[in-house]
Amino acid sequence: MERMPSKTDGFSRRDFLRWSGLTGGSLFLAACAAPPAQPAAGEGAAASQAPAAEQTTISWWNQFSSATTQEVFPVVVGQFEALHPEINVEFEISGGPPGGGDYIEVLLARIAAGNPPDTITLWTPPSQFGAQGALVAIDDFMANAQWAKPDAFYEGPLKSCQWNGSTYGLPASAGAGSIFVNADKFAEAGISAKREDFPKTWAGLQELSAKFTRWEGDDLKQAGLIPWAAGWLKPVWSTLNGGKIFDADANAYTVDSAQNAEWLGEWVKWLDAEYGGDIEKLNFFGNWGSAYADGAFQLGLSSMVLDGSWACTDAEIPFAWEVMPFPVGPSGSQSVTGFWPNWWAMPKGTPHPDEGFLFSEYLCTEGWITWYEAVMDTPAWKAFPEGVLTKKLVDGVGQERAQEIHNFYAAELENTAEMWNSPIEDFASDTLDAAIDEVLHRTKSPAEALAEVQSIVEAKLQERLAG
Repeated sequence: MERMPSKTDGFSRRDFLRWSGLTGGSLFLAACAAPPAQPAAGEGAAASQAPAAEQTTISWWNQFSSATTQEVFPVVVGQFEALHPEINVEFEISGGPPGGGDYIEVLLARIAAGNPPDTITLWTPPSQFGAQGALVAIDDFMANAQWAKPDAFYEGPLKSCQWNGSTYGLPASAGAGSIFVNADKFAEAGISAKREDFPKTWAGLQELSAKFTRWEGDDLKQAGLIPWAAGWLKPVWSTLNGGKIFDADANAYTVDSAQNAEWLGEWVKWLDAEYGGDIEKLNFFGNWGSAYADGAFQLGLSSMVLDGSWACTDAEIPFAWEVMPFPVGPSGSQSVTGFWPNWWAMPKGTPHPDEGFLFSEYLCTEGWITWYEAVMDTPAWKAFPEGVLTKKLVDGVGQERAQEIHNFYAAELENTAEMWNSPIEDFASDTLDAAIDEVLHRTKSPAEALAEVQSIVEAKLQERLAG
């Protein structure tokens, strides 16, 4: 869910949510578990197979490490090799680059030295690396591709791979954001948990949230929704109010717009009206940014939570739940969602670009079928076959409802906020997180904080463009 030459300008996909500084919320990603022991030779790891005659051996680097990834990705690689017996894929599922070390630092060092791997998986967008000249532009490959044609992916996720008219990677997943609601708590309160009855505006959402919030003296016994608890959805909230954080067409930040100041002002009003205006006190009572077992949502402390489509299966929510689209802000015109992909790309200097693209293409299209059956990482490929569902979701909610949930997220990806498309993505996101934190702590007004962010990120952007 990375950065640029030498070190980095910001946090990694894992660190971004771990250290967002707003609520302490966390997001489970199947890829982010602590690295277990590496699989022994002969246990499905393609890297253990000796290349056959006439084969080209390519290397794939990734940061995956969980038990699920160790089980499923060797199967997907085996399927690719069966389809392309002329290609052998060397890889590890151990949480980092071969031999250890920081994934991005080692990768960028190898690119600079002229001996990079052939294909890589990124958790921060290819647009950021492409702008630094660290990746191969793949537009010519896509023009002649079997599955990964330029129009084969949802527009928003594919734009996260593009910079200045060139495409530098492919999105495999595009896990979409939504509002999860506790249907049991809604029923207890006599409130409909049907999607068609959910509020369509921020004002309606705040009014609904307040119906669940209950204080006993200074103790918060029950909360509704904490809208700022998922930092990765910042571009969504901006777009919902008619704003934008970064304009890729103009290569410019628009952080200090009136729409964005209004958005943060609405959050301050929400904090005042529902949670006593004290962000630190609110944070004391729970982890408001996760649908997982350690979050306030599963602990029964909140009735709603923001999370991604992957939580439908990975969070193992133990009660009846529903997923809702985002309501529209006072200056907005339509509902949008956000997305957080896994990206595949080819480093500049790859010795086998043709074979590397074939592998990347397969993993982001046909190969994702096998992965999606195991993990609900919503596909970014628009031609994903109808009826392929995550087995765990079907087991939990039944075939018909599982199909409906899948269809909901796929439809949401037709209309997404612009995100993950800046050459200083991590740096800018970090800077805006800090400013939002200041606004919620009342040390700066929304307009003042956003004006400072605008100045900082525009200067950094111009530095990057000039360099």
